[in-house]
Amino acid sequence: MNQPKKNILAIVSYPFLPATTGGEISTLNILNYMAIPHNVTVFTVEPYNQNFKSESLNFKLIAGMKFSFWRYLNVFIVFKLLRLIKSKNIDLIFFDQPFMGWMMPFLKVFSNKKIFLRSNNIEYLRFKSMGKIWWKLMYCYEKFTYRSADLVIFVSDVDRQKAILEFGLNEQKTFLTPYGIELTEIPIKIEESRKNIEEKYSIKSDEMILLFFATMSYQPNYEAVEFIAEKIYPILKTQSAFDFKILICGKNLPEFVKQKISNKSEIVYCGFVDDINTYIDACDVMINPILSGGGVKTKAIDTLARNKIVISTTTGAEGIDPTICGSKLVVMPDLDWQAFVESIIENRNKNEKIPESFYETYSWTNIIKKLTIQLQKL
Repeated sequence: MNQPKKNILAIVSYPFLPATTGGEISTLNILNYMAIPHNVTVFTVEPYNQNFKSESLNFKLIAGMKFSFWRYLNVFIVFKLLRLIKSKNIDLIFFDQPFMGWMMPFLKVFSNKKIFLRSNNIEYLRFKSMGKIWWKLMYCYEKFTYRSADLVIFVSDVDRQKAILEFGLNEQKTFLTPYGIELTEIPIKIEESRKNIEEKYSIKSDEMILLFFATMSYQPNYEAVEFIAEKIYPILKTQSAFDFKILICGKNLPEFVKQKISNKSEIVYCGFVDDINTYIDACDVMINPILSGGGVKTKAIDTLARNKIVISTTTGAEGIDPTICGSKLVVMPDLDWQAFVESIIENRNKNEKIPESFYETYSWTNIIKKLTIQLQKL
């Protein structure tokens, strides 16, 4: 039986269009897929690019906030939202991340509508792992926000269980909606991807290609590049019996990190690339040496979805269900770089396919079907 459509007002407090980072793409996709069975209006800040074309969006976009710090303290936004709720005949209110959660009680009282919130990370734990001194304030704010929502959806069961324990949430008011993918099966490999990458970076046909990609301005990601240069590379250089190239993709790598890889001919910083799937298809192994930050590492799921091997630290694989990844996800203990490199050497030629259950779990179509059933209960 088809579920009745809901009119949903989604509040996204940060720029996400055009979507380029894993988090932005995740936000765009959940809104786009949620807008297939429902009517979704998105209230957000002005896009990065004022010329962004909204024709590809399934939802109605309203850029109703200026991109400034003061939007987080602007009480007049509440009145804008209340007018929208009335004019659009809104049934449910959706907050993507908790940053503007202070307004939840006001919206609930004056609109009498149910609110659901998506958590991409347990934010206070992310800030704590990065050594930020304000993590205790974030803990209090996050606890208040999560407890104010009628339903909190999480991208990993690890985060869900942590939040239930740390914030005293009612388990029945939580739900798992993992980071999704658009693929529903193993894709056809991009034609001549390996050849094109070899030509672009002067890589020999018998060289192993290792890949790491991320938004490099984010501390856990550029720290991972440092680990590649200072921990993984020296061991791989001395112990591997094959030649290799390590491709680092992503914008805004800090200059001091660039200096650490500049004298290593086997490490190539490619900068931002607009065709990351070509790089994934061309590589032999994607490495994910993350040791801090929170939430699911979207780059790992995107790589697995293209049937490629991911070798990750424990932190880097947090939130990914290893039971549905077959032999494609190899998880090594944090800080054990010797074991990490040995795993690269051992797994570089594995050809097993990722199980179908991976796509059943992570496809957006299935995720939204399950979420829609949950929303009917609010």
